[in-house]
Amino acid sequence: MNTILSLGIISLTSIIVAKLLRKLKLPSVTGYLLAGLLLGPSIFGIISQDSIKELSFISDLALGLIAFHIGENFEISVIKKLAKKVLSITFFEAFVAVVFVFIALFTITHEFAFSIVVASIAAATAPAATIMVIKEYKAKGPLTDTLISVVALDDLVCILLYSISTAVAQIALSGSLTVGEAIAKPLIEIFGAFFVGGAIGFIISFLIKRTANKEILTLLPMSFILLAVGISIKFNLSSLLTCVAIGAVVANFSPVSHKIFDTTENLSTHIYLLFFTLSGMNLDLSIIKGLGILGIAYLISRSLGKMTGAYIGGSLTKVEPKIKNNLGFGLLPQAGVAIGLASLASTTFPEMGPRILNLIMASVFVYELVGPVISKRMLIRVGEAQEN
Repeated sequence: MNTILSLGIISLTSIIVAKLLRKLKLPSVTGYLLAGLLLGPSIFGIISQDSIKELSFISDLALGLIAFHIGENFEISVIKKLAKKVLSITFFEAFVAVVFVFIALFTITHEFAFSIVVASIAAATAPAATIMVIKEYKAKGPLTDTLISVVALDDLVCILLYSISTAVAQIALSGSLTVGEAIAKPLIEIFGAFFVGGAIGFIISFLIKRTANKEILTLLPMSFILLAVGISIKFNLSSLLTCVAIGAVVANFSPVSHKIFDTTENLSTHIYLLFFTLSGMNLDLSIIKGLGILGIAYLISRSLGKMTGAYIGGSLTKVEPKIKNNLGFGLLPQAGVAIGLASLASTTFPEMGPRILNLIMASVFVYELVGPVISKRMLIRVGEAQEN
């Protein structure tokens, strides 16, 4: 099947399934994931594995666009208002989840390296699913603002924790990596991404400030986001952090930032649809059979860790009860970043890598189908979103 035909089938099927599920009051993202599951190798196999691989670049672009829009929330005025509580909540919800998962897995397997790598991946939250639900149900309010900010910072924390954990795991397994390298690797990845993203953000702000041309306003930001994602992949930087930096700089230094974000959002809708559907195609039902006690332990410990950590962080900064009591429910979805890190781990650790990838993929299947629904119900329950 040619690529264009695959894209047409994917798009139409996703729209139909999402519309049907909306009648059951389920978020569109759940419909896209289910459409991908139906089309992919796990069920009907209408879209081949080769076609899925050919379309994998869409996931990189979609995550870059999502990260760019997350960067919009790092406007200085917003950061000043949320900084203290957001930093506290993000640290505790990520760290406590990692600790809970590590304890659970190490107790079962007694494998230090395996447990610490999987635990670091547990910190990741899927910004795509969360942001999609917020936008679809037009959620607004202090809980929503805090959730967006925490999700934005969460992947930065996760990437840092993963880089340190893999270095520690390599030392534990072979002693081939020095402590200096373990520290330098994540710092290079993070600061390199911020440098590239910050530079591109300033270029966008400078160029668009000097033009009122609608065509330039539409095409230039998308072109630079494509460039940023490509540069990040080539130099092994985090494309997520790079694009968050672009969005943050544009939000703070461009006088037409709102127009830029609105324009790119309109252009991104179809890319998001394709991204979630492709994610659904990558979910292998056969993996669920191997979920077993490890998978159950991961799901329970990570969920408890996210909710407990968010509550502790919120309590320490004295946020209002509805935030500390509910925020953890919005942090459960897990997808792109977790899958990417698990794939990286499968290459870095050939012996235990396949187990890590299968465990994360099986958990993603559960989280991505259930997580958006939980986020939606939570936002409606606290009065910051309404049923469409």
